[in-house]
Amino acid sequence: MRADGRRRSWWALPALLLGCAHARPVPEGPGELDEQRARFEEIAGEMRAALLDRHTVPAPTLSFASQTREDAGLKVTVTPLLPEDQAWNAWPDGTARLFNDSVGYLWRVQVEADRPIQWSPTHTRLAVNDTDQVFPVAPVADELLMPLLQGAALEAALDARGDLKLRARAADEFRRAYLTTRGTAGIQQGVVVFPAPTRNIHAVAMELTVGLVVEGEGVREYRFLFE
Repeated sequence: MRADGRRRSWWALPALLLGCAHARPVPEGPGELDEQRARFEEIAGEMRAALLDRHTVPAPTLSFASQTREDAGLKVTVTPLLPEDQAWNAWPDGTARLFNDSVGYLWRVQVEADRPIQWSPTHTRLAVNDTDQVFPVAPVADELLMPLLQGAALEAALDARGDLKLRARAADEFRRAYLTTRGTAGIQQGVVVFPAPTRNIHAVAMELTVGLVVEGEGVREYRFLFE
């Protein structure tokens, strides 16, 4: 899928971070440690600029009003959001706590059901601008946190300057906000993210497909067009 190739470009920065450690997990002496630490701090600065600075990615040009579909005992409501605007993503210095809008497209999904249902990431996708440009959803929150978690681990290992460790420790609010795949009846709500190279896309239309597994029935797909 074309989207997978685009997603890999977003993952390039943590690979550079990990490259700071070379092949040896423990530097041989103070000089090598200082060299690795300096290299890490340089690349970590680039990471913060790319993934944490706010207002560097143009917002999609489309309606942000919620849409709802109702069908045989199920009610699904979806709303496009911007990652930088979320309370779980605030940080004291004014940057995004975990990631900025370059991470991809964020949505809130609310489901009301009179029987147990389960969110299906496999059947959830987002088409942007045309039906050929389709992005799969991140099934779990930690997929979005990978660059931060890897950077925080290396920051700790090198005892380097920075706040990536603190940011990583403050990620649980986002994890709790992410839509669960546990089956349940009643009302459930959460956010989902479609990783995408948003810096390179001027989004003017999106078609969101939400897949739900309904007890005793199988998968239902609900489609929403935003322009």
